[in-house]
Amino acid sequence: MAWNTDIITYRRDLHKIPELGFQERQTQAYLVQALKHMGLTPVEVAETGVMADILGSQPGKTIAVRADIDGLPLREETGLDFSSEHPGVMHACGHDGHMAIVLGLAERLTADRNFPGTVRVFFQPSEEKPPGGAPAMIAGGCLEGVDEVLGLHLWSNDPVGTVGIRSGPLMANADEFTIRVKGKGGHGSEPAHTKDAVLIASQIVVNLQTIVSRRLNAFDIAVVSCGMIQSGVTFNIIAETAEIKGTVRTLSHTVQNTVMHEIEHIAKTTAALYDADAELSYVFGYPAVINHESSVKRLEEAWKGMVDIIHPDPAMGGEDFAYYLQEKPGAFFFVGCRPEDDNQVYPHHSPHFMVNEKALPLGVELLYRGVMSFLNP
Repeated sequence: MAWNTDIITYRRDLHKIPELGFQERQTQAYLVQALKHMGLTPVEVAETGVMADILGSQPGKTIAVRADIDGLPLREETGLDFSSEHPGVMHACGHDGHMAIVLGLAERLTADRNFPGTVRVFFQPSEEKPPGGAPAMIAGGCLEGVDEVLGLHLWSNDPVGTVGIRSGPLMANADEFTIRVKGKGGHGSEPAHTKDAVLIASQIVVNLQTIVSRRLNAFDIAVVSCGMIQSGVTFNIIAETAEIKGTVRTLSHTVQNTVMHEIEHIAKTTAALYDADAELSYVFGYPAVINHESSVKRLEEAWKGMVDIIHPDPAMGGEDFAYYLQEKPGAFFFVGCRPEDDNQVYPHHSPHFMVNEKALPLGVELLYRGVMSFLNP
């Protein structure tokens, strides 16, 4: 694979200037300048997003390719020479690489427009925080006239040279819930006169763990995790209220709705055992990423002999690329970017997160072959 210095430069420049969702003004300006330098006419959309069309030499289909552009609220601890220049914000999920890859694709396509149709590259803000930037991009017209849509994610679990893709669900519904417990506070020495919200919340958390093991079919997939409990003010006062926050991950609407109702049932009935009350607030997050079978087959054929194609189990993370796949046929896939030095391997969203930059030109080639396979069926 030829090494493309521009792609590395793009990635490192963008790594220095991470910005949070819908605040990506400096990033947007960089992308606009880079696209104009290629002779394109970028359009600003969805506040801080950008899109541009690359016209081929003859009429044909329109294929859209997306990169997400936002960073995370983390203080970078990689020690890289091109570390974040924005305190408390970091590209710790590979979005700098995604932008570099799609810029590299645009560069390649503008250098040789001997293809039918149009390739639309678009750069989406705020993937990391629901409700996400995808709905705003769609409202701004990023899918108008589009026949297929493609997206990728650098994947630090897999080595360079591997691509993870599958038909059907690739990533999960990602929901959030809050349970508010209302008991009766009092003196720590007289618990019999109280309805202890800490005790009740603790029992609710324990009972919620039975949803997956006892309430769902053994072949249904779900995750129910409680990430936070807040209650009490000091050591000798029994708390009157408590709040539990957690997340639910599922791969189907049926299981998603079952889990939601089970959470509410368990919270209310557990609180009732102690003559207390519990209320559930449930927020539906990103829907599951559901790849279209025809798109996956076409991509796998285009990549045959080029990379090691793997069919991973669905990842239980969330991704708002799902909204595009609800509107248009297409596919989302993982590009292995595991660092060669095991001491540099950290999970996504870690302040130490790194990518193997050899994955970047490979990402360009994967998208290029994929795009050409759709435009030249």
